[in-house]
Amino acid sequence: MPRRYPEPFVPVRFSCHVKRGTTDEVVVDRATGARTTRRALRWDVKGRANGYDFSKRFERAALAESWKRRLDDGFAVGLHFDLATKQFVPPADQREAAAPAAPTVFEVTEAFYQSHPEWEPKTKIIAATALNRARRRFLAPGAELVGADLIAVADYLDNASFRAGSGGESLTDRQEHGREWLEVNSASMEDVTTAEVESFVAQYAVNQRNGRKVSRTTIIRYSQPLRSCWAWAVGRDDIPVTRNPWTAVKPRRKVKGKAGRPDTGASRLVVDKDIVLSVEQAVELADRCVVAGTWGEAVRCYVLVMALCGLRPNEAVGLVWDDVELPEDGSAGWLVVRRSRRSVAARWLDPEEDPEWGPLKDRDIADSRGVPVHPLLVTHLRQHHAVVGPGPGGLVFHRNGRPFDLSVFARQVWDPARAEMFPPRPGLAADDPRQPKLSRLRRHDLRHAACSWWLRSGVDATVCQRWSGHKSLSVFLDVYQGVAPGREAEGIRKLIRSHPAEDGGHDRSPGGRLHGGQAHLPAG
Repeated sequence: MPRRYPEPFVPVRFSCHVKRGTTDEVVVDRATGARTTRRALRWDVKGRANGYDFSKRFERAALAESWKRRLDDGFAVGLHFDLATKQFVPPADQREAAAPAAPTVFEVTEAFYQSHPEWEPKTKIIAATALNRARRRFLAPGAELVGADLIAVADYLDNASFRAGSGGESLTDRQEHGREWLEVNSASMEDVTTAEVESFVAQYAVNQRNGRKVSRTTIIRYSQPLRSCWAWAVGRDDIPVTRNPWTAVKPRRKVKGKAGRPDTGASRLVVDKDIVLSVEQAVELADRCVVAGTWGEAVRCYVLVMALCGLRPNEAVGLVWDDVELPEDGSAGWLVVRRSRRSVAARWLDPEEDPEWGPLKDRDIADSRGVPVHPLLVTHLRQHHAVVGPGPGGLVFHRNGRPFDLSVFARQVWDPARAEMFPPRPGLAADDPRQPKLSRLRRHDLRHAACSWWLRSGVDATVCQRWSGHKSLSVFLDVYQGVAPGREAEGIRKLIRSHPAEDGGHDRSPGGRLHGGQAHLPAG
């Protein structure tokens, strides 16, 4: 029989607390159907009302703390306590059959962020930026952020919100004031309208510093965490949020071309073939970095590792000699990429994370990839090892006892060498679209040179994707589909060679007919 509870009553004695614990959770592998059991954290709100014990379980600490605060507030104002739902409710004559009040934007964004401990630091920063913008903007009716409240909220959001993992650091008095103000004045998730969301997106479609319009890609990047947050809340059965205003809001589309075709954003992924260097140009640029810069011979191998092996700039900085194989017989070598240099504030890192070295892009900390080394680069690396030697921790590229500082490298080496090889047009700003594209060549563009070189050399696209470290073959092909000119003609020649013409060796042309040893196109 179902358990019967007494009618809601006004408790004389009431207390509650949050208790953290663990529980067994069964995980099912969708591919194999295998079941495994793991230990999962959970938070229980336990309490007693007039001698009746109650308990309510949550999967997130923020939700449990929010529920406890509501209970304390309900007892303080003398509401009725309902043992069936474990919450305070209005008296019977005021009570509606409605669901519990929706949580605030502040509460849900906190719970959403904490529910993704697997995010990389860069993802955490982007998500926190977007969520904090929403916290500033979506406030309860009548709430106005001015004066000391504005300063306190800004201090909290900019310096103390969404601390990773943590709990170790305490808030200052001003930050605590900012947090308390947001807890009280944040808008209900259910009250945020589509019009408010559209206005919010329009506000941040303009750079807040210089007033320029930002790209559609940037708008998507910084609005996606908010779309995901609302969808996450609507999809959970322990959060009373029923509507998602973001579903009706689409980022603006840019019309391009004479036909007025909408820009779907996919074209932005494609590498511009006009900025892809040839191998000869990459070697010349590496030589110029030695001559035009101030770092000497050490930079030649660094530039060539990016241009011939496709390493990202921060991946090349993290390369160690133990992961480099350099044969002496003039054949190709091999290197293994395991980590990437990063500079991230401690607040975005979990306690066990290395603040200096992070995983490869979109990969787990234990993942790596192997890349072949051209014999030309093998020779240069052997000379580099003999002259410079290993750095701290076996680093391949180091200067003054430290890994390469890329901002200093850009200023003292890259910019002078690039300006010498690809001089900009005088009288125009550096970012003027009339400037030659190669005058704005980035270090990351050397990676594009390597990937396009592999494709032009006939290396299978799957192998290229594995060497480059792209997450999937489809992403790799989307990015590099335009950097191999002439491959259509090469494909036709391969088809002809693989399927010889019949009927006495006559050639067959697509769309034509064989007649008297000649191909005739259809009329019209």
